[in-house]
Amino acid sequence: MVWRKMLQQESEHQWLAIAAFFIFVILGAILIKGTSHLPGVDLIDSELGSEHRIIESIYHDEGHYVALSYTNEDYRLIAYSNGNTNQLISSSLDYDVSRISNFERLADGSVLIVNGVDTVLIYQNENIFTFKTNYSNDVFTVSDIAQSSNDEQNFLMITREIDDQQSIRGVNSSGITSASTPNNENVNWQEIQHISNDLWLLTGNYNQPATSGDQSPAAPNLRPVWATILWNGGVIAPMIDNLQIGDYGEYHSVIVVNHQEIIIAGTHETVLYDHTTKDISSIDYSSVAGIGDKYNSAWLFNGKDSKSVMRYDDGSWSVESLPHQLPIEVETFGFDGVSIYLHGVDDNGAPRVMTFDTSAVGSIESGSGFINLAFIIISLIMFALMATNIIEKLRKEIA
Repeated sequence: MVWRKMLQQESEHQWLAIAAFFIFVILGAILIKGTSHLPGVDLIDSELGSEHRIIESIYHDEGHYVALSYTNEDYRLIAYSNGNTNQLISSSLDYDVSRISNFERLADGSVLIVNGVDTVLIYQNENIFTFKTNYSNDVFTVSDIAQSSNDEQNFLMITREIDDQQSIRGVNSSGITSASTPNNENVNWQEIQHISNDLWLLTGNYNQPATSGDQSPAAPNLRPVWATILWNGGVIAPMIDNLQIGDYGEYHSVIVVNHQEIIIAGTHETVLYDHTTKDISSIDYSSVAGIGDKYNSAWLFNGKDSKSVMRYDDGSWSVESLPHQLPIEVETFGFDGVSIYLHGVDDNGAPRVMTFDTSAVGSIESGSGFINLAFIIISLIMFALMATNIIEKLRKEIA
């Protein structure tokens, strides 16, 4: 072999072999280092232009989303698809766009739009219609709504009742609106997620009463709270089954990883809940955005200038390094089936979007593994050749 002949020479060939080996080590280290960061991460300008600041968004297919934007001191509800922008609600309509608090994507691809004061709207086939949620004689408004993921396709709602008290109601696909659940827990509910069959999960803030002179009644301590809700789709009010109060911060995302585990991500703490065994575990990781992908993984992104992202995959947690610091203050985020989008503003206040291609993760993991394995095998071969040459020379000297 060429390498073996070169190593057997007591001339410049031997030094050439040593130099080549060190070059190989350096190149291998560079390649391995290059695969240690998450791939597919990019920072781009907002597709809507520098004058549009995205406040809320929900993604459909790749390159298609509905968003609440703020531009020229005005809020606009827009739909973006393949380079085309469509303003969905004009200022002439009697609808308070600025108070939009939630988008809910339905099984058929349409989107429910909720602002807490007006009738729920539905964006369907590029048109806006009203979506009826109240089939009872009661009076209430809807501040959040979620559709069940099973075949029944019922809806659970966070409502504001006529006495200005918050409540929980359901409406089924047959047009039956349930009775209201009294809010006796001193909780401000904010987000709903269907888990399985009759089980739902809500997150919000617990308004802790002022109990000492150090606490102001005008600004009580807020603690994050989550609870499981039982509702069978009938007229009976939903029932709070299990309520858990956290320490600090707020919960911003609920991610159903599989049919068993739910991640409740927060700005101070993260909770992993197994709804089949009722096991609850706390993860010491804070984040500002959390989202699941189609590969049954969950991604938790920390705040501006963070250098890593937390990943939950196949029952284990790992911290992945970003190729650069997170350069924006994240305000909203979404997933279109391929990429994760983080909308926010940079240090100059300009709207920017950080994209993350989740399909690149598998390829880079296999590529990194191949490079590591190839580096180890080639290094062992070269060391074996050198060792063989040394042993042969020692034998000749002894003989």
